[in-house]
Amino acid sequence: MSVLMHLCRTCRHRATSHQGGDRGYSGCRCCRGPGDLDPEPVLVATFTMPGGAREPLHPPGSLWNAGTTHQLRLCDCPACRRASG
Repeated sequence: MSVLMHLCRTCRHRATSHQGGDRGYSGCRCCRGPGDLDPEPVLVATFTMPGGAREPLHPPGSLWNAGTTHQLRLCDCPACRRASG
């Protein structure tokens, strides 16, 4: 689904690159630390496979990629809730 994510103001990678197991997927030195996360989230579009149709917004605080080894609990901060409308 489309998701709201915070970006690092230093490297511009998604906050998930700075968290938990995702750190191992990046060679970016900044991502190996906590990062300087922008408090305002950005919309990251995701698409269906197969077909490539844009997915609707996944609600803040919900589980993204459930049932996979890359599952993630989405941010549920006030800024994400506000941006989700």
